[in-house]
Amino acid sequence: MMRKNAVSSLLVFLLVLAPCSLLAVQEGQRLIPFQGTDLNGNPIDLQRSIGSKPVMLIFWASWCPTCKTEVPKINKLAEQYSGRGMDFIAVNVGYNDSVERAQAFAQKNGMRYPAFFDGSGKVSEQYQLLGVPTIIIADKHGVVRFRNFVTPDIPEETFAKLMAE
Repeated sequence: MMRKNAVSSLLVFLLVLAPCSLLAVQEGQRLIPFQGTDLNGNPIDLQRSIGSKPVMLIFWASWCPTCKTEVPKINKLAEQYSGRGMDFIAVNVGYNDSVERAQAFAQKNGMRYPAFFDGSGKVSEQYQLLGVPTIIIADKHGVVRFRNFVTPDIPEETFAKLMAE
């Protein structure tokens, strides 16, 4: 019986989840540019970063408890690398959320990097998210070098590679 459940679970994964993950922007692929305004009304244009600086995209939601624990880690990385040429852009997925809740979350948790509200879900759909948080890091040419659900450490040698790639 246990073997039958394992086989059933594998089939569900292959039929439902695997195609989604294959469509998602993966390591080695290019970022998909988007533009809009952040939660403070400032412009965001990802295309301006591609070709000149590494980028970390942080997909999140105000109702996500893990997203809350990632903010201090990302703040630390932003403090370390944003002045040296790396952009940090948070994207609230908009699903079951509102601009007001997103703004309150960003303020309460001390988010120190711009946050975009994806009310239409278009950006989240383009990146084929499977959950939040999703962290994507691209080199200065816009090529994705990391995609995962947790914030990685970025040692100096990794940052140098992101700048040089």
